[in-house]
Amino acid sequence: MRPIITSILIISYLGLSGQSPTFKQVKTIVTYLNQDNILDTITLSSSLSDNSSFNNISISISGFKKQYFLAKSAWTNVDSSFLTKNKNLLKTKKLFLAKNDIQSVILLFGHLYDDGREEFSIINIKNNKVEMVLDDNNNLDIEIPTKIIDIDKDGNIDFVYKHLGEIEEQVDSLDAEIGTYQPFFVYTINNNCQLNKVLTKKYNEDHYVYAGLENTDKIKVLYPRNGSKPKIIK
Repeated sequence: MRPIITSILIISYLGLSGQSPTFKQVKTIVTYLNQDNILDTITLSSSLSDNSSFNNISISISGFKKQYFLAKSAWTNVDSSFLTKNKNLLKTKKLFLAKNDIQSVILLFGHLYDDGREEFSIINIKNNKVEMVLDDNNNLDIEIPTKIIDIDKDGNIDFVYKHLGEIEEQVDSLDAEIGTYQPFFVYTINNNCQLNKVLTKKYNEDHYVYAGLENTDKIKVLYPRNGSKPKIIK
């Protein structure tokens, strides 16, 4: 469960005591975020007592107004499991940067607890405009971020995640396990950043199985231990 201290920090952060929070700088990153070959700046800062977390990010695109974004609760290090499958363009674990020829995307990871992830945020940078296009406070429950890639090569980077599932049975004769149905969800990162149902269906068909958008224990899936493609058990 989530620690009670989170609520205390939020109250303090809102300044209900009559004093504005004091932010200390956590990290400054200088990198290229657009296509002008001029360095831009990302600054992370925090008003929290937890040294592993931060709750403020500013992004300065050279020649444009600096943009500030505040966490609803807190951000922390990028999941190590995500870093093993996706290349971070920055030499830091505090945030994740992906880019293509026209777009830069920053992922910010909140703490993951038994009852879900505290927060997950996506910042999109395109046409020199910096926008937080997704700031989820456990509504989507982005428990397992999986992939960031332009799946259909349309110029928009796509974000893939899934929920935690349960393994219900070991099948040693098949060198596999039987678990619940937990589909992947694909969000196309643009100004709306909505669920892309077409790409969601395609991604599941290509990499998993597809039986709709609902996480359910009513559908059983066979998960081979060698990592090959799962299949639905009839």
